[in-house]
Amino acid sequence: MSERIRVVVVDDHPLFRAGVVQAVQLDKTIEVVAEGSSGVEAITLVRKYRPDVILLDISLPGGDGIEAASAISEAEPAARILMLTVSGDCSDVMRAVEAGAAGYVLKGVNATDLIIAVKNVAAGETFMSPNLSFSLLTALGQASKPDPLATLTPQEHRILQMVSTGLGNRKIGERLGVAEKTVKYHVTNLFRKLRVRNRVEAALFLANRVKTAGATSGSPPVSGEDRFA
Repeated sequence: MSERIRVVVVDDHPLFRAGVVQAVQLDKTIEVVAEGSSGVEAITLVRKYRPDVILLDISLPGGDGIEAASAISEAEPAARILMLTVSGDCSDVMRAVEAGAAGYVLKGVNATDLIIAVKNVAAGETFMSPNLSFSLLTALGQASKPDPLATLTPQEHRILQMVSTGLGNRKIGERLGVAEKTVKYHVTNLFRKLRVRNRVEAALFLANRVKTAGATSGSPPVSGEDRFA
């Protein structure tokens, strides 16, 4: 990297782009060497000017900015990509990171923070807006939690389906060919796994999942061959 941080700014809104250029050049160590307004231009400008950092919007004519980021990462891996966009969607953040972006900043960021982001990315570090970092960590944490239905055994799946139809433990035991106390044991387990307190809540849980995601479509059918206590 040269003494000055050489930057390319790509955004299809001229007034916003001009504001970004003015903001980052408040720091005398940053020089904007080129501007563009599309994904194709972004790739061309990076090849031509070989900047240290490219500030890139996600929504661009001629293909989105994430596609451009991926192409830039492959063609010019030395260029560090900093996404500057209105989208705070966690899926967009993940796509950008997978495409090779080293930073992700929301439009509306103040000049000081934008300059810090450019410098961090140019120095080989990463940068993400603090509010985005929290949202992303929250989303990742939720995604890592196992689906409660996926934790049920095949027998517990069958019992849950019967519970949801209003059958009591004795009737369920008769249909499955197991003792009533065995059914009670499984019911207690599935209540714990689903974090419900009673049969009504269990039935509502199952009905909601079937309605919203079809989560129980793969539940195994009841058969004599795979019954177990």
